[in-house]
Amino acid sequence: MTFGAFEPTGSHIFVFGFPPSPGEPLLSLKVLVSASFLPIMKTLALILAVTTVFFAPAAFGELEESVEVKARQLLEAHKGSLVVITAKGLLKAKTSGEPLPDREQQRRTLGITIGDDGLVVVSNSAIDAAVGLAGQQAQMNEKVVTIQSATTEFADVEISYGDTTLLRGRVVRQDVEADVAFILPDAAEAKALGKKFEKVDLSQFAATAEAADRVVGLSRSSAVYGYMPTLVLGRITGVFRGERTYFVTDAGSAQGVPVFTLDGKPVGVTVVRIIDGQPSGVLGTLSAGSIQVMANLAREAAKTP
Repeated sequence: MTFGAFEPTGSHIFVFGFPPSPGEPLLSLKVLVSASFLPIMKTLALILAVTTVFFAPAAFGELEESVEVKARQLLEAHKGSLVVITAKGLLKAKTSGEPLPDREQQRRTLGITIGDDGLVVVSNSAIDAAVGLAGQQAQMNEKVVTIQSATTEFADVEISYGDTTLLRGRVVRQDVEADVAFILPDAAEAKALGKKFEKVDLSQFAATAEAADRVVGLSRSSAVYGYMPTLVLGRITGVFRGERTYFVTDAGSAQGVPVFTLDGKPVGVTVVRIIDGQPSGVLGTLSAGSIQVMANLAREAAKTP
């Protein structure tokens, strides 16, 4: 590595070389008598100093701004695919004694449109109150019983889009262990309204996403803020590779939140980790590739009324 400097008297140029050439001391000093180049060197040094002072901060500012701009562009591009799902159903449970009374349930959560047919993916435990109830105890009158199995029969599913469109839908497939459910909108209603679905293309998933990569999570706010589209900037903090791949990220802040790399490739959708049939309470972003495979199975299941 070589460093250069000029002497204030204007008579020499000093060149420091490190590491030294063979046979030279640890720090070699070479003196080049070339005073004719000194005015040019001084001018270049002054220009470099001024450029560093005035333009370097601007360059760093542009770098930071580009991250924010990309995040806003992602939100603008995909906000139409972010939907609000309202699922109503009847919770049924069998116990070691008499069955528990049926209970009406209503859940509201974020969903993401992932196909031209309007197929929506959600976190299953966000719409199904039956998840994790098996093996739990419940009190009936004065008796304590153990719940052997529980299911939710969905009676009504509504899909709300950001353009005031409301469509009915049906749950076509649930994967309890992956915590993923798929909802298909009513095709006849969509056709009557001329609805064109904006989607996230999971087939373009971020195959090379790794820990420390910058990511963006997209969501919608609560009803207090009119379900406006929102975003969270973050990083992937870890990648868990097991039967399925999960990304741990501070951008996947809630169930149903899709996470993207800065270049717009989907990383996955945020769900709850289900361990031995029980919700762990811990979030993870299930890889887009895994969801794409399950989505194809959901479309096959949808062919059966």
